[in-house]
Amino acid sequence: MATEHERSPEHKKAHDLAEQALDQAAEGNAGKARDLIEEAKSIDPRIGEEMSREAKEDQRQADKALRDSSDR
Repeated sequence: MATEHERSPEHKKAHDLAEQALDQAAEGNAGKARDLIEEAKSIDPRIGEEMSREAKEDQRQADKALRDSSDR
């Protein structure tokens, strides 16, 4: 369940910027990714914590999918 903070327009904007930063990093644009992360953190200093939690959860899901597929 999203907290009041997570529903704020500032948080949503910071989250969108952080997602764009991940896309830029995946495309090899490290400088642009850094700029987007810094902008996101200036809007919502807690965005890094959330993105870290999301990345860990994504990794857990990917690991589970790999285990499940290898069990077949």
